[in-house]
Parts: sequence; structure tokens; C-alpha cells
Amino acid sequence: MQKIDKLRGPVFFIVALMLLFTGVLVSRLFKESKPFQRSEYIMGTIFDITTLGGNENSLEDAARKAFAEIKRIDSLMSRYKEESEVSIINKKAGIGPVKVGQELIEVLKEGRRVSELSGGAFDVTIGPLSNLWGFDEEKKSVPPAEKIDEQRRLVDYRKLKIDEAASTVYLGEKGMMIDVGGIAKGYALKKAMKVFEEAGIRDVIINAGGNLNLRGGKKGKPWKIGIQDARNEKKLLGVLNITETSVSTSGDYQRFFIKDGVRYHHILDPKTGSPAKGLVSVTVVGRNEAMTDAMSTAVFVLGLEKGTDLIKKAGAEGIIVREDGTITVSDGLKEKFSRKP
Repeated sequence: MQKIDKLRGPVFFIVALMLLFTGVLVSRLFKESKPFQRSEYIMGTIFDITTLGGNENSLEDAARKAFAEIKRIDSLMSRYKEESEVSIINKKAGIGPVKVGQELIEVLKEGRRVSELSGGAFDVTIGPLSNLWGFDEEKKSVPPAEKIDEQRRLVDYRKLKIDEAASTVYLGEKGMMIDVGGIAKGYALKKAMKVFEEAGIRDVIINAGGNLNLRGGKKGKPWKIGIQDARNEKKLLGVLNITETSVSTSGDYQRFFIKDGVRYHHILDPKTGSPAKGLVSVTVVGRNEAMTDAMSTAVFVLGLEKGTDLIKKAGAEGIIVREDGTITVSDGLKEKFSRKP
């Protein structure tokens, strides 16, 4: 797993509230109110919870319960935990179906939906390739081409069988593996935010290494969310004015290594088995936390033209940055996004 001091997740700047630099949170205090902020390292990243106003005891209780929810989702869906439902499904690949809870079925169904929409650019059965490249383990080596081809053949979301009536999941071939890392964080954000909603706490931002869930705002106004420049971690690409939504960014600067002048990053193209090319970052904005999480990956893999079409097809909005620095902003965000010089 990644170490905290080496996290390189997409960095959001919550303007006038918080600055995030490579996973380290720096808070700025408003004169009129002191934000409540708590952080924990879960699911291979830092989850930050920030709220404005409210009773501190109530906020502490809600934050504790929210983190507990995130840990519970991780215990079900991490492929690194031996007893997780995902690990058991992977062990039983090509052998037989595994009975699981409704939550994993919900996540896998959403993942399959994005897979179908994107023509397989996002694929929850990417596990064999994820393990081969080993970005989570910081292997920092390029696998042999024959190994990539061998593992690529095991990636096929169409062989993932979900039986809702029986509450079972089955991978149709030995060696196949589920990896829900590209969608589970979004689902965990949804569950964490529900804790605050049920407690009647409105002005909340939860950040999970590039995925944000936002409710309320500052004095009834939208949050100002800054998006990091993919090639300069101390510089803003621009600022989004939004609320009551989810934001997910995928970038080639999150987990990567450079070998012989080539950047190899963790966003793998299921069709080639290697890191996707053409883009440096994709930000997707929408109401479905799990969908935006998976969609940012799918769009990154598809590239500008097909990725733009996918965003429209999914009813979401997005910001796409190409390797040459060109920025494309969807129509629904043009009045909400301001470029930074």
C-alpha cells in the first residue's frame, strides 16, 4: 500500500477554506467562524472532513461515524484484505459464485454500467493488470510485453456475473480479479456524507485523494474548489464554484514513475494493458459519487473526443486537460469555472 508521505493524489484547493498539497492539509481560518476539520488515512489515501459551524461535540460524533462507515466499506471492497468480499470473489474466480451484501452488488452494478457506457474503458476486472504494474506497491518497473498481454486477456467486465436475486457475484475465469479502487472511494464518500445529512449538518466537504463530496456552502454561497495544475503542484489550473455535488479527478500525476524519459502512471487502458495516453487530468462533476469516480477514469482512458461524448452521454460535466496543455470545459461548467493565469 502507499505510504502517507508519498501520496501524490490530485490536489484540490478549497479556496479560503483549505489548501491541499500532496496529501497534507493546511487550514485557513475564517474570522467569522472556525472550520471543524478531521483527517484519517483509509483506502490508501487521506480522507479529509471539513465543516463550517455547528456544535463541536455533534461534529466530532458525526466525523467518527463517517470514518467508521468508510472503514466498513474498505473492509468489504479492498482487494488487499484477505476476508473482504472482493478478495473472496477473486479467490473463487472460475470456481463458483460468492454470496455478498447488497452494497458490493450496488457498486459492481454501477461499475458495469460505466463499463458499458464507455465500451470497457473503465473495467472493475482490471485487477490482474493492477497487480502486474503494482503502482500501489511502488514497483516502478515496466512489465514485459508478454506478461501484459497475458494479464490483459483476463480483463473483461462481461465475464462478471451478478445475480441480484441470489445476491451472488461470479468471475467466469480463473485468474480474473475485481479491483474496485476506481469506484469504491466515491461510494464511501456517499456513505460518509449520509452520516452528516442524517445528523442535520449541512455545510460539509469530504475529500478523498481527488474525490470530493460537497454539501451546503459558505453563508449560502457555493464552495470555491480549486483544481491543481497537473504539472505544477503549487499552481491552480482554475477554480470551480459549485455545491451539492460530487467532483472526481483522475490524473497521470497521482501515482507514477519515470523510466527512460517516459511517464508511467496508474490509469491503465484495459485494451492495451498499459497506462493510457493523451491526457494529463480529467475532472468529472455529477450527483452520483460512485459514477463520477469511475467516469473520471473512463474519460481519461478514452481521450478528449470520446471522453467528451461519454460525459454528455452520462449526463455529467467535466474538465479535460490534454498533454499539450489544452483545456476543454463542458458547457454546464463554463460559467462555473475560472481559469487561473
